[in-house]
Amino acid sequence: MLMLQRWYPGLAVVIFSCVVGCTDIDVKTDFDQTADFSKFQTFAFAGMTDLNQSGVLTNSLTRKRIETAIARELTKKGMSQVGVDQNPDLLVHYWMGVKEKQRLDTTGPSMGAYGWHGRYGYGAGYSGVTTYEYREGTLITDLIEPTKKELVWRATMVANMEETTAENIELGNQAIAKAFEKYPPSKTQR
Repeated sequence: MLMLQRWYPGLAVVIFSCVVGCTDIDVKTDFDQTADFSKFQTFAFAGMTDLNQSGVLTNSLTRKRIETAIARELTKKGMSQVGVDQNPDLLVHYWMGVKEKQRLDTTGPSMGAYGWHGRYGYGAGYSGVTTYEYREGTLITDLIEPTKKELVWRATMVANMEETTAENIELGNQAIAKAFEKYPPSKTQR
């Protein structure tokens, strides 16, 4: 019992950490190595595209949340949001999609001892296949230099969607914050 009392708090920390941090957000960024990011001071939203025509962007609340999170990150970097008609230094275009996916987990052959009613033996078995269905969300954010009509920076964020809207809002905020951590790219990243 004493050992269980010492072990239980540690287990609780591990479980809590996994519940809070087990959602893996895959973030990849790319940029034009010849672009002078120091000259970009203003930005404006120029539109969005539904990646797989799922209707996810027909929800104005979703669009507003995405744009608010992106604007927050760019503003933290010292940039100002302006209207498209005010000749921004960068245009922000984003793409979003949600796909239904499946993951198969197989539990292969197993060996072991068994016993029942005083008889014991050793044998092999096969446990089977388990199918998990989940939704995968993708958000791509492009920063475009409007005078040249060229892409200068792109972030691609992919994560498994959560069960509730509140959890997905937090997931989106984390993904966008992670994507903009190293924006603008430093000279050493080039």
